[in-house]
Parts: sequence; C-alpha cells; structure tokens
Amino acid sequence: MYDRRSRKLTRRIVWLISPVAALVVTACSSPSASAPTTAAPTTAPAATVAKPAAASSPAPAVVSSPSPATVAKPAASPGAAVAAVPSPSAAAASGATGAAPLTVPFAVGNPPSTITLQESGSTLVLPYLQKLVDPLHNAYSNITLAPSGGGSGKGISDASAGTVQLGGSDAYLSDAQVQQSPNLLNIPIAISAQAVNYNLPGVKNLKLNGDVLAKMYEGHITNWNDAAIAGLNPGVSVPNQPIIPVRRVDASGDTFIFASLLTATNAEWKNGPAFGTSVTWPAVESEVTANGNPGMVQVCQQNPGCVAYIGVSVEQTALDGGLGEALLQNQAGQFLLPTQDTITAAVTAGAVSTPDDLRQSLIYVAGDQSYPIVNFEYLMVQSKQPDPNTALATRTFLAWAIDPTKGSTPANLLSVDFVALPTSVVPKVVTAIGKIS
Repeated sequence: MYDRRSRKLTRRIVWLISPVAALVVTACSSPSASAPTTAAPTTAPAATVAKPAAASSPAPAVVSSPSPATVAKPAASPGAAVAAVPSPSAAAASGATGAAPLTVPFAVGNPPSTITLQESGSTLVLPYLQKLVDPLHNAYSNITLAPSGGGSGKGISDASAGTVQLGGSDAYLSDAQVQQSPNLLNIPIAISAQAVNYNLPGVKNLKLNGDVLAKMYEGHITNWNDAAIAGLNPGVSVPNQPIIPVRRVDASGDTFIFASLLTATNAEWKNGPAFGTSVTWPAVESEVTANGNPGMVQVCQQNPGCVAYIGVSVEQTALDGGLGEALLQNQAGQFLLPTQDTITAAVTAGAVSTPDDLRQSLIYVAGDQSYPIVNFEYLMVQSKQPDPNTALATRTFLAWAIDPTKGSTPANLLSVDFVALPTSVVPKVVTAIGKIS
C-alpha cells in the first residue's frame, strides 16, 4: 500500500531532482527557437462514465478539434517566437523520460514587453501554480505568473469579470456559467484528487464511503462508533466520540467535487444540497467551517473527532500534522487511497469520453482501481484578451504548462501529488488554447 512513509519518501526524491529539472527547463525552453511543428489531434473512443446524475453536462455547440492544417493561427506579436524543442536527453534529465515535447499549431513565445498573468482561485491548484512560477519565468523572461488563491468560486468569477487573466478552479463551468460568459474557456492543465481526513489519534486505515460521509454531513451519523462506520471497519476499534464535520465556508471547487461524490452515492443528498462550489449545507450542530485547504487542515487538527475533505496538494501537510487519511470506497466496492496509480486509473477510465468543451466529471467513475474523487484542474481564461501580447503570454504559459518536457514534468506533478493530463485529452486542450487571441 502507498502509505504515509512512502509518500514522504517520494516527496524527498522529488525535492532532490526538482532543482535539476528547473535547470533543464531553463536551458531547453529558449524563447528564440524556430517555428513550431504541428501535432495531429487524436479522437478518443466513446465510452460511458459513471458520474453523479446531476453532473451530466449537455453537449453545447463547440468547435471540434480540427487538423493542424485547418487551425486558424492567432497573429503573432512582434518578436514572438516559439518555445524550443528540448533534446531527448534534456527531456529525460527534466524528469520526463520518454516524453515527447508538445507541438502546437499557434504562435507561442516571449512577448516583446513584460506581461504579468494574474491568477486567483482554487487553493487545491495554488501550490502547483506556485511551483511553476520560477521555471516559467526562466523559460520566458517577459512572462510572470502571479497566483493568489481565494477559492474556485472566486477564480471563476474573477476570470469571467476580466479582473484576472487566469481563474483556477477544481470545478468545470456549469451550463449557466457558459451561457453567462460564452467567451470563457475552461482549460485543464493537470489531474488532481481529494482526500478525506479525520482526527482520531491511534485509528489507522479507516474505511469510509460516500453514503456514510453524506450522513455525517447531514447530521444523521453523529458518533464515530456508529454501526454504519463499524460495519465498514470490522476489527477496527473506533472510539465513542462525536463527529465534527468540517466544511468550506468559501465558494470552493473542493466542495464541488466532494459534494459530487455525496450526490453520486446518497439519494437524500442528491435531492437536497446536490453539488456546486457553494451548496446549502444541512444544519449540523457540531459542524465547523474553514477557509481554503490550509484552513481545512488547521481546523481539523484543532478539533478531535473531525472529518474533513482536503485536496491532495496539501495532503502531506495534513498527514505530517497527525491527521488520518481514509480509504474511500469506489464504485467497484474497493477501498482506496489517493495515489498516483489510483488517480491515474480513474482518469484513464473517464478520459475516453471527454467532450470537446472539456467540461467533465471524474467523480466515482468505473474501474476496480479508480479512486472516487478525482478531477481536472482548470484554468478559466477569456478567449478574447485585451491585447496581442497578453494573448501571446497566455497561450505560451498554457502550452508550456501542459508540455511533459516543460511545465508538466513528473517532478513538478509529484510535488503536489498531481497526475499529467491523459494523451487522449491533450489535443482538445491544445485546440482550446488556440482559441485565445
């Protein structure tokens, strides 16, 4: 099992190789390279994905992935160039062994003047974006990434209003948001997941499922030695202690994906709060609230008996702080932790049916080894930017961020327990980035 010690060891290894990766990115991402080549998009085969029923997105009219020969290229700004293609040895040194560099059918490169890409939003994706700040600036000296967090709801609203260039979100755009902001793109840059933590000293490998969690947050299960919890954990001594549900107070993509699991597994929740970045939480006397993922960790640590949903990018902080990590039951009945393998299994199962508009739930998908709370990490971006240089900087950053030899290296992803976008989805992401002008 991928336990707490294994995760710590992985992080130490990543810490050791990350400086090397950063140096390689600096050397191999010269903004003065030759024109890009184009990679033909692939079409994923159709398949069915088990999602929360209410989460099914309609298929809005979108532009299907064209072949590179038919993609309209945005006009390049003066001085614009394309990112250099690293040699295979450089890619290997960056931690992307065997990965091919990304080619795109539009102009990318260092803008002729300095551009700061302001970001607000998801506290789950925030540590990852912070990790990318320096290597991006090393690759493109005139582009500065400035992430700030604030919750997915803020990211979506700020990007929609145009007060930031990038809005981080764990949630895809709803139908209403698409109608309100037809020029707003939701562009995934990585795959993430969410853990469920608890504060019960001495209790390890606790098993939970979505139905039991829903009943905790509905106030129907109020004590840790409840028969429903004991039934999932034969042989485990669970204390006679009140449950303290911890929830987000801000508009949160973590709330969106957690509530999506509850919606998929509990009829009362599905017909009641359902899911969203904000939901109408049932009144539970013992509940406490927190702001952001770091706040969820802190509040849970302060309240013995707590249960909390926490994004994997800060999960190591939760584990180091003494919180337990629950094994969650998936659709196949297996109890799993959020590991690289179980997150990858879930996205592999779900990504075969990713729509062209990239709005997709990866919650509770089929598969024996599919972890049940997995999500795309989105950046919300206006397709029409205020000027050509900002458009160039935005396209350049996004293309760099999903390139497995640049931003999306194993070292960068593992540092926050993220997983790379599946290759079947990347052509659709490239098409979406190409709409930015």
